[in-house]
Amino acid sequence: MKPVIATETEQPEIYALVRRELPAIHRGVGKMGKQMRGLSDVGQKLAIAELTATWILANYPEDLDLALSLSDAIRHHTDIYLRESKKKLGARH
Repeated sequence: MKPVIATETEQPEIYALVRRELPAIHRGVGKMGKQMRGLSDVGQKLAIAELTATWILANYPEDLDLALSLSDAIRHHTDIYLRESKKKLGARH
């Protein structure tokens, strides 16, 4: 089941918050990426999965359905990010 993602029109405050935080988000991701470089490819995948699951369970410790829904939404956003990145890379060539 594909998660429903709110549009900017539906939730402008969330989109505004993310836009403000994007530089800090990119810095944080860069720092985490540097710390994981010593791990194997499989180790990196497991570290990302464990970090994601730990964060999700901290938000929804008593509700597995909501936790799984958030996991689906994160996976969906990852797909969007990958597609957008591919478009940007394709435009440069």
